[in-house]
Parts: sequence; structure tokens; C-alpha cells
Amino acid sequence: MTVFTCTSTGQLITLLGEPIANSGEGKVLRTNRNGYLAKIYHSPTPERVQKLAVMITHQPKEPNSHLNHISFAWPKSVLKDAQANCVGFLMPEIKEGKELIDVYNLKRRKTLKLDVDWRFLHTTALNIASIIEAIHISGYVLGDIKPQNILVNDRALPSIIDTDSFQVRIR
Repeated sequence: MTVFTCTSTGQLITLLGEPIANSGEGKVLRTNRNGYLAKIYHSPTPERVQKLAVMITHQPKEPNSHLNHISFAWPKSVLKDAQANCVGFLMPEIKEGKELIDVYNLKRRKTLKLDVDWRFLHTTALNIASIIEAIHISGYVLGDIKPQNILVNDRALPSIIDTDSFQVRIR
């Protein structure tokens, strides 16, 4: 059982189970904090730590807050180990979303039996544009925009994941 400290609250965060995602940068795991995941870096660097500090301090405005929806899995707090080293971050969990490719690809849509029509697709596209606009207005650039990093729920509301790959201007 691995335990880290959430710097914003001082609470202990316990990692649960096996990674649910693994990338070149790190692994994503469930935590004991309901609705939150942890991304733990394979090799934390001073540049990543500085980037996280900027992102946590300067979060974009949530364009779909009025719909009670999380539009991006934005870093919420740095996670530190027992030696007070930054090892990763805490972020909201995006639940019940399908990868964008499953929504727009007709063959995959039929295989998954998704109830999607042209209105749903247009609404999804408009919502993606509003999320990207909110990110750009805040001074960030999406570094890795691909269908696997956009999850869409059954209300045509997308959420962007892997936000720590965005380009960040260090202020």
C-alpha cells in the first residue's frame, strides 16, 4: 500500500489497486479519495513540478460548471512522498465516458450500440470547441489532442484527460 500527502489539504492519499492507465510519463491509479485519481510520474523532474505548480494555481474556467460536468481532468494538488518530494498529482476522475473515436466512428459506434445521431455529434463538437477555447483563453496549449484523450458522456459532454501534457507558459 502506497501513501502520499496531498499538499493542498495535508490529507494522506492511498493508492488503490493496479494502474488503470500507463504512459511514458507515469501511471494513473485510483485513490482512497472518492472521485479522484492520482498520476504518479516515473521520473519527476523540476520542470514537471514547476509546470504542475502553475497549472494548480491558474486553472481555466470550467465552461460546463452550470451542467455539473467536469470538462478537463485538471491537476488539483501535488502529491508528495515521505521525503517531501513531488511524485505526481491528484486529479478528478472522469466517469462513464467513451473515447471520442468510439463516438464519431460509425463502425465502433454500432459495435458498442451507442445511441448517437448527427445532433449528438454536432453538440459534442461544439462542446469540445468551448473547452478548447477556455483552455486557450487561460494561456495553455493542448499538447496532445487526440481521440483517446477526449472522453464523451451520454449527454454529449466531453472531458479532456492527460492535461499535464499541455504546453504551459511558466509565469
